[in-house]
Amino acid sequence: MSLTTDDFAEFMAGDPEDDEDVPLGDALRELAVDEEVDSVEAVRDVRERL
Repeated sequence: MSLTTDDFAEFMAGDPEDDEDVPLGDALRELAVDEEVDSVEAVRDVRERL
């Protein structure tokens, strides 16, 4: 199986809702979720499940 540029055509089209003046990093930051996890507690939880 091979892929050609035609396979990606729908993903390469521009989105009229995108503000292309906003740098990519800033746009991604707007989508980010800030998650705080206690890693020690998370490991303990996994160990208890096993």
